[in-house]
Amino acid sequence: MGFSNALRLWWVRLRARLVGECFAVVGIAAGVALLFASQVSSQSLQSSVGQLSRGIVGSASLQLLARDPHGFPESTLTRVRRVPGVRAAAPLLEASANAVGPAGSESIELLGAQESLDQLGGSLVRRLELETFGGVGGIVLTAPLARTIGVTKFGKDVTLQLGGHTVRAPLYETVSARRIGALAASPVAVAPLEFVQEVTGLQGRVSRILVAPRSGAENQVRAALSVIAGDRLNVESTSYDEKLFSKAATAANQSTQLFAVISALVGFLFAFNAMLLTVPQRRRLIADLRRDGYTPRTVIGVLLLDALALGLIACLLGLALGDELSIHVLHSDPAFLSLAFAIGSQRIVTWQSVALATGGGMLAAVVAVLSPLRDVLSRDPLAAITPREQHAGAAGGGRLALAGVVCLAAATLILLAAPDAAIPGMVLLLAALLLVLPFVLGVALALVRRCARMITSAVPHVAVMELSAGRARAVAIAATGAIAVFGSVAIQGAHGDLLKGLEDAAHELNASTDVWVAPAGDYNLLDTTPFPASRQTQLERLPGVRAVSLYRSGLLDWGQRRVLVIAPPREATPLIPPGQLLEGNTSQATARVRAGGWLILSRALASEHHLHLGQALELPTPNPMMFRIAGLSTNVGWAPGAIIMNATDYAHAWASQDASAYNVVLTQSTSPTVGAREIRGALGPGSGLSVQTAQTHTAKQIALSRQALANLSQIATLILIVAILAMAAAIGAMIWQRRPRLAKLKLEGIPRTQLWHTILLESLILLAVGCVTGAVFGVYGQQLADRALANTVNFPVVYSITALGALDSLALVTVTALAILAIPGWFAASVPAALALQD
Repeated sequence: MGFSNALRLWWVRLRARLVGECFAVVGIAAGVALLFASQVSSQSLQSSVGQLSRGIVGSASLQLLARDPHGFPESTLTRVRRVPGVRAAAPLLEASANAVGPAGSESIELLGAQESLDQLGGSLVRRLELETFGGVGGIVLTAPLARTIGVTKFGKDVTLQLGGHTVRAPLYETVSARRIGALAASPVAVAPLEFVQEVTGLQGRVSRILVAPRSGAENQVRAALSVIAGDRLNVESTSYDEKLFSKAATAANQSTQLFAVISALVGFLFAFNAMLLTVPQRRRLIADLRRDGYTPRTVIGVLLLDALALGLIACLLGLALGDELSIHVLHSDPAFLSLAFAIGSQRIVTWQSVALATGGGMLAAVVAVLSPLRDVLSRDPLAAITPREQHAGAAGGGRLALAGVVCLAAATLILLAAPDAAIPGMVLLLAALLLVLPFVLGVALALVRRCARMITSAVPHVAVMELSAGRARAVAIAATGAIAVFGSVAIQGAHGDLLKGLEDAAHELNASTDVWVAPAGDYNLLDTTPFPASRQTQLERLPGVRAVSLYRSGLLDWGQRRVLVIAPPREATPLIPPGQLLEGNTSQATARVRAGGWLILSRALASEHHLHLGQALELPTPNPMMFRIAGLSTNVGWAPGAIIMNATDYAHAWASQDASAYNVVLTQSTSPTVGAREIRGALGPGSGLSVQTAQTHTAKQIALSRQALANLSQIATLILIVAILAMAAAIGAMIWQRRPRLAKLKLEGIPRTQLWHTILLESLILLAVGCVTGAVFGVYGQQLADRALANTVNFPVVYSITALGALDSLALVTVTALAILAIPGWFAASVPAALALQD
């Protein structure tokens, strides 16, 4: 059969089964859309970090990095440029800041650079003025950032809050997306190096030196840079930030992968249910072609043409819908990670995201179209239309259930022995769910059949008979709801447990103080910005203040992780958050950390570096220092890991007496609100310091945690919405296809009301079986997700069993889908009896 003939045959058949094919297209498109949107959300965060890094470093492949915000002497640049094999080298000073204008404020990364940076060819700094004019330095903002804060005209001042003080910088230029592409969405500002050194108080210092080696000289240059770095600086590739971010985003990426798996299954089952509408026509086509002498290979070619056409249309529709979802619903949200990385808001669509979503959609179309493959390959040309046994019997269902139990046992083994394998564990749970479902449906039908003996109505008898006759379709429809409820319950449950753990950690970290005084700006929510502690004595003299202590904290690059180092003052009580300690005695660990030379380490960090309680280690701080491990903890809400030491040890390790915050303890007669107001008055409006009660500080951290986890709630809700629509569409299509059968039942004397009740009972059985089974497995999946978050990513997790959440999801899908089906079910029950007499 020629291609043109096959195409003409497809077009003729399409018009005869247009409704069923439309259902299939929508089903595949739903899966493609969910898969595509989730991938874009994940890739946008990772790619935005990479784009910004490449936009700055250009052709540089190596860099000399400072280990803290104070940087290192700019004079090191001369030594670097003298290294044989160095083609170009450029200094860079980076500082986190808050940019404030008449329209609002935005957290930014302030970059100080020289003209030499342009030699590296980075797109962000190309053709920018990077020298001061008459000793006055201007600042360059991206156009979206300038509009956000309301400073768009040349010469207008931008207020910068950084390092505990406030400065004004005139706007020199704005750069748009037309000039620098997607980098325009990055939260950065560029200014001459000399100017940034002045406003940050870091005269003569830089954060890093970017190095472009000559061809073939990279290893030689790296070795020379390592000698210059000694044990005070780091030598890394220019892609180091991307590696650090990838490690930090592990938890988010795993949840996205899990969502992608569940989304693909829901979409596939939606498509499979829709394709079942056209299976009878395809079977007749197969029989006709085989009877006319066409070989199985030709028949498969005709079916694959169906799949190709169906898949292409569905994938295009799905990609368009997924694009909208990624913009309006599942947009990337950097949340906590933006406190340590410069992450843009750009939405980045990679060819990998398109290929993965399209490949999944095409696979679903091929599998659905080739479902009668056994008939094609049969030696009997009429095998496709030969009547078959409707049931495989209890033995078939029992064997599947047994295989499901094996999968469940394997998932349990992963839960207990290897919780880091969360994705394989979830896949095994999904497999167990699908394998057990036919058995559960059989049990449910048997129970309804037994109860029907006690009822005079024909409704339950007819419902059981109809569902038994279409067992494959019934199982597929129930599976759609089961998988969706499974995903929703598991994700929502793990989301709630993680959020409760993060809330507990936030409360414990703020329990040792009444008021926080720290550099102003949303970028500093973790209190990692150092500033000179020159106001301590002034605050101690206030009448409502009992004590003022220096709190220190910072971010430390250790291996492939950007670790949060927390250093409360020695006298803080509690010194370490007791609920976060996983190994070690709380009293002993507190005493050791207070005495000095000891620290608390996240369990994930200890595991990665093969460390244990009591062991000594040298931290790669600006002034390397030996510590012993007093206890192992959770990551205290910071995904890459956390270290807790006392503030005095921190000052030695960082070789700086700067503070990150003042911890203010008030007198018993002074409330936190009154004390905070008194401190603000003493500091004045231009101090550049923010004053917050511990309660307010805790609430902001919790709010950011909720924002960071918001996508999980959106994911769970989307899955439920798709499940409701998928099940309603599948059951509705099944009802529509059975109109001749309903007409025959009406001809046999069953009134319209009873037919309607039969349709509703069938729908209720399928919904209840699928949703209840999915909810039970979802609670199990929640435990697997919790263990993965706690043991692999090391998050603080409060274990629970969300029976109420499972019931909510179950009730929502069942009631909503049933309500949607009630009206079309009534119209289907109104089919004229004469339809049964038509040929």
